[in-house]
Amino acid sequence: MKNTFLKILGLVCLSTYLLQAQNMVNYNLNGMVVQGEASGGSVVSDDIALGFGLGYDFPFANPRFEFAVKLDYLWINLDYIADENPTNISIMRGTMNQFSASGGLNIYLNNSHNVANLYQPFRPYMQILTGIIAQSNSLETSGNFNFPSVDGFLILPVVELGGGAKVRINPQWSLNFNIGFRTTFSDDIDGLIGSTASPDIMGILRMGVSKRL
Repeated sequence: MKNTFLKILGLVCLSTYLLQAQNMVNYNLNGMVVQGEASGGSVVSDDIALGFGLGYDFPFANPRFEFAVKLDYLWINLDYIADENPTNISIMRGTMNQFSASGGLNIYLNNSHNVANLYQPFRPYMQILTGIIAQSNSLETSGNFNFPSVDGFLILPVVELGGGAKVRINPQWSLNFNIGFRTTFSDDIDGLIGSTASPDIMGILRMGVSKRL
């Protein structure tokens, strides 16, 4: 059993070494919306988070698969106005600073399975990530605001599903577009706790460049 494990580990290390010329570092600008109670029932929230991110991709034994590591920062200014009763309008305003670290797999959709696939100019992919989010909520509420809220510092697990494409500019640089939907399986991200306990959903857009190492 031990020998089998060592052989598998050796194969992973060898394949990564042989393909290390295709290791890539990603520099992104990020945008995100949070669909939760603070979105007020809108199909798409008008509260948009902005930030930046850094990523690192390195191939596995098959060039269609890459390990992916991402670090992201996002800042958002949230507001919620409870105006069901026009004579007793209550307000919540807050800021959110969110840091996340995640890792997972890129699965490229190109038909070719050989090393030459790495040099195709347009490479669409699917992505699955898991990791943690560290977030601080700073909320201000009117005196008559009586909805349950979450203030302070949070650490939560996160899962993200998405996809994107890398468009090669030259042998060293590519444009990288990525969109994902993530959840922490909690109702705490937007600072408000609803009556249905449905988890908040985050839609994140990353746009940037990738550099081959």
